[in-house]
Amino acid sequence: MRDALKLAVPALLVIGLATGCSGGDATTAAPAATVSASSAAPASSAAAPTATTGGTPATAKTKTTGAAQTGTKAAACRSADLKTAIALQPDGTATAQKAMVVLTNDGKSACTLDGWVAISLVNAADEVVAVPTKKVNQPGPAEAFTVKPGTSAFAGIKWVPCDKADGSCGVGNTMRYNLEASTDGPVATLEGFPAAERSGITMKSLQIGTLQPSNQGVVAW
Repeated sequence: MRDALKLAVPALLVIGLATGCSGGDATTAAPAATVSASSAAPASSAAAPTATTGGTPATAKTKTTGAAQTGTKAAACRSADLKTAIALQPDGTATAQKAMVVLTNDGKSACTLDGWVAISLVNAADEVVAVPTKKVNQPGPAEAFTVKPGTSAFAGIKWVPCDKADGSCGVGNTMRYNLEASTDGPVATLEGFPAAERSGITMKSLQIGTLQPSNQGVVAW
């Protein structure tokens, strides 16, 4: 009996030790799992600022590019913006006279033309002479274009000369141009016309061609 007790005590001690070691390992493993979870959290938080930082400059850059591409259209040219000369063309005949109108931007800003310039015959008393006038699509339809400072626009005019003795004949000594109204305006510089004191410009009727960015063909009609 005593021998049996002696054998039983060591066996119980062995079982107790085995159980105690197993419980110690489980306790140690729990903190390891806790540390691993807490370490993963900062990694997830760090990713958020990266996405936000990357998006903000892209949006700002797009807005800046769009503003840079937005242009401002030049204002319409006014009579006062342009210095105008009218040059008589040498190929005129007894039944038709032609001249080239040259409008030069002598201002500091670009401006836009689209259509026709009004040309008026003026007499020695500085009065606008009534002349039947027609706008024509020559040398082509009117189109908008910009006239930069120091550059010119062009138009052709054609008129039927007449006898001063004819009561329906318009007689004058100079011409005026206008972009805002149908008559009057600043005085144009005349080139190749009779001297002003002769009042030698006669018009039975007048045609005015479209304003063009080039002088090509403006009097070839």
